[in-house]
Amino acid sequence: MRTLKQALRGIVFAVVLGVGVTAVPAHATPADQARQTVEALDWARVDDFAARLGVDHDELTGDVINPDDYQCSAATPVRTWLAGQVADWTSVDRGYANLGQQLVVLDAVLFPAGTSFGLNGEYTQDITTVFRDLKTFWDIDGSTIKVAPLNSTILLSQPRLSRVLQLLFGLPPQTIDPVAAALVTIYDQPQFDHGRHPFFSFNAFAQQGGLEIPGVGVIPDEILMGDGVLAGFAAVGLGDVSAKAIFAHEYGHHIQFRRNLFESDLTGPEATRRTELMADAFGSYYLTHARGATMQWKRVQQFEQIFFQLGDCGFAAVSHHGTPSQRLRAVEWGYNVADSAHKQGHVLPTLTFADLFDRTLPELVAPDA
Repeated sequence: MRTLKQALRGIVFAVVLGVGVTAVPAHATPADQARQTVEALDWARVDDFAARLGVDHDELTGDVINPDDYQCSAATPVRTWLAGQVADWTSVDRGYANLGQQLVVLDAVLFPAGTSFGLNGEYTQDITTVFRDLKTFWDIDGSTIKVAPLNSTILLSQPRLSRVLQLLFGLPPQTIDPVAAALVTIYDQPQFDHGRHPFFSFNAFAQQGGLEIPGVGVIPDEILMGDGVLAGFAAVGLGDVSAKAIFAHEYGHHIQFRRNLFESDLTGPEATRRTELMADAFGSYYLTHARGATMQWKRVQQFEQIFFQLGDCGFAAVSHHGTPSQRLRAVEWGYNVADSAHKQGHVLPTLTFADLFDRTLPELVAPDA
């Protein structure tokens, strides 16, 4: 879903705009004292880290895509479930939650580790299997892609938080370690499920490798799978297909990286919508193909809901992924390409599939209001 650049942009906005400096009451709790320690640090320096990486902030572009042309409701079951999980948070809680989510992302991208997927490892077999199959299904070399979990264990680890914060701020351990310890105190509170709240890892994304970061090395090609988003789909009855469907979509982004498929005449939200819908179609084609996951119609209807429920109505945002209906149409198109093929044992080359998709894209995103 998101790349490292988007994650870095997110941390700037979450920290600078989401967490204000607050007065500490006379009878301060440990969490109040921790916030005082955290907010004494100049979090705006995260901008400096982003600038060193050549990262600019995303801008809202205006209504490039006219919302009045489309039927769109983002109140899908999984989004409604997530909203319910955070409904009792205060504005301060939400600010620290946003920060925590971005720290989780940065830790996973910079230091990918672990082979267990799901809050209790329940999706490990699904992800291991689908990754192995995708590497032989599509005509790209997937052997260099690092697959790792996206989980919130960093938020209760002072050493791991210190490691990330030292990279972000370039400050010595004696300055950073107390801040990291304070963050552990903040996240180890009941409203955050003592650091295990699904909000922190409600994400999954593909990261293109090649960026060298001093003190870390070269970032590999990665797919990071969030425990939180998998928990959300399990909660709405789609746990059976969620891991494979989401992973197949993220692998589709790596096809786009390798084949230069992010290049097009489109810009802003329309460009992102195209690449996201194409990744949906890549995923659907694999999931239903006779040489892929060979899912039957009942399960097709389930995985269609995964993509449908992750649609959004952010028509003016560069991160716009397509409306729920558009994502559903892209998935159904990929299914039909696989299902109607004359040679069921033949897998289309990635560039051929992408060309077919681009020719169909105007129909997939046509106004439906």
